[in-house]
Amino acid sequence: MPRHLCRLSAKPENQGMSSDSETSPKTRGDLPRGNPTKQRVLELLAEFFCLRTNDIAELLRNRAITDSDARSVRRTLSILHRDGFLYRAPHLDVGHERGGITYVYGLSAKGVAHAFRNGYSTSATKTLDEHSLRTLDHELEITRFHVALHRLCSARGLRYLWRQKDLNHTVHPDALFYVADPASPGKAFCYFLETERAKLGNYRDGEPQILRKIRRYYDYFNSTGCEKEWGFRQYRVVVVQRTDARREGLLTELRERFNHRMFWLTTEAAYREDIGGAIFKTPKDDASVPFSFLTL
Repeated sequence: MPRHLCRLSAKPENQGMSSDSETSPKTRGDLPRGNPTKQRVLELLAEFFCLRTNDIAELLRNRAITDSDARSVRRTLSILHRDGFLYRAPHLDVGHERGGITYVYGLSAKGVAHAFRNGYSTSATKTLDEHSLRTLDHELEITRFHVALHRLCSARGLRYLWRQKDLNHTVHPDALFYVADPASPGKAFCYFLETERAKLGNYRDGEPQILRKIRRYYDYFNSTGCEKEWGFRQYRVVVVQRTDARREGLLTELRERFNHRMFWLTTEAAYREDIGGAIFKTPKDDASVPFSFLTL
């Protein structure tokens, strides 16, 4: 296992605010004993960084949730927010059939301190801040991918580790994760995650931002600098895009300029439907040769 992931993760993980986002001015002590649901909610936010009400309810129940489940979780979140353990921010979910406005929750500074003090912090444990709230859709997409990977690894007996902080090095991914089959530890890989929701943009010298990122990963691969900063030399870069058309356009660019199997491209719809499927395409291979986490 890469030493940086090992050092920052005590256990496998498959086991800036607007006025409405601020914690209540009331201050309370630590959670009283005998509140397993409140404790589990805090543990989930320490592991997954930011979640919506229904996300939390589904992770708690591990099944399709009912209206009663959602109401119960909503009450728990309201209490934890009132007592200063959580931040929350309103979020417009365009895919929500009724209403559309929901809340996204994350740990406050008090919640993070509680996680570290009580031994359930992970390498994704951090507070929601101004930067995170400005890019809330992007942060939620990272969380969706994390939750999907967590469920896959739990169901298939794979070991994984996830890191979502202290990522600003020569490359600055959205997350770093490691996946291994305990039966084949020699086939484990480290992955950098890049979630690209916007169209090609932020051009510099005629080159869009996504291609500048790709170039850095391409030049960084198998380098001494990578080993010094991350503890490994080789990796894969998972690039999640919104549509098949955007993925095909980027694959065409990469085949001409950065033709390497390190780049694994997928779409939001593909990984949400079956993250364990053969959903990844690389610029090095024909479209008929997709890859999967289960063919490590």
